[in-house]
Amino acid sequence: MDFNDPALEHLVNKITIALQENNREEAARYMDIIIEEYPEVANILMNSIEFQTLMAENEEMAENESRALSDEDIIKPGNSMEIDEQRVIDDMNAMLDIEPSTAQEFIQKGTVLTITEQFEDALDCFNNALELDPNNLSALISKGNTYELMDNYEEASKVYDIVMETEVSDIYDLMSKGYVLENHQRFDDALKTYNKALKSDKNNSNILFLKGSCLIKLQKHKEAVQTLDECIERYTDNPYETIFELENAYHNKGVALHALEEDDDALEAFSLALGINPNYHYTYYEIGIIQEDREKYESALKNYEKFLEFDNTDSEVVEAKERVEALLKE
Repeated sequence: MDFNDPALEHLVNKITIALQENNREEAARYMDIIIEEYPEVANILMNSIEFQTLMAENEEMAENESRALSDEDIIKPGNSMEIDEQRVIDDMNAMLDIEPSTAQEFIQKGTVLTITEQFEDALDCFNNALELDPNNLSALISKGNTYELMDNYEEASKVYDIVMETEVSDIYDLMSKGYVLENHQRFDDALKTYNKALKSDKNNSNILFLKGSCLIKLQKHKEAVQTLDECIERYTDNPYETIFELENAYHNKGVALHALEEDDDALEAFSLALGINPNYHYTYYEIGIIQEDREKYESALKNYEKFLEFDNTDSEVVEAKERVEALLKE
């Protein structure tokens, strides 16, 4: 599910992880944020096949665990996640009954119509929103997403072209626009967009993170390291204000340092990333590359194997593992 918004993508990922870990309280906390900040997307999320599957798996895990608990310990009906789900469903049904008058109401109703696969009616809503507010980035991105769901990628591309040329000034709109630009390989334009956002808030860790990551794609690695250092310094634990995890910043810093051939510092950055989150498996591959370059094949192999414990379908890592196994046999 890609809504071309890094803040939203982060929150959806947090909910997914929380449900996979059977942490309903944590999932509810992030869902509350989405309901408040992205009400139309909350509707899609709560009714998506992926989310319903996770909920079903989570319910099964909870039932299995409850059998081993005493009556006092069993989770009772009416917990926060169930309340949130019902609230979203009620809001969704109410949204279908209203006659929208504002751009935001048209966007919300259009998104609910998208859920029920009434795509043409949904597009009408997004177009009505854009008549009221031609530069409404949320309406444009929702329209592009609907075209994608219709497998009409040509029209979706046209909409995203408009997104990329739309002048916006709000920091979060600038972040979303920059993210779309990156997705379309327009890295220089994305960088300009992030720099524009930083003029409004030079200490915003979210923008610094996105800028640093974009600089890596532009192969401006020294500047990327400096920017990511600023980002790390200003990192906060707020789940909405901070759209990335700290291990992401350390990982990307390590990637930039490796490109600069400063591998000792890169390994330190990768170690800090894994110290925060040992399951951040992408870092194991990066460490493996450095160890392979240093001809420490056994260490490289262990790191490639560790990565593959999390994802055994990545052909690049599978090839790397087979390569060092062959080297160890020589």
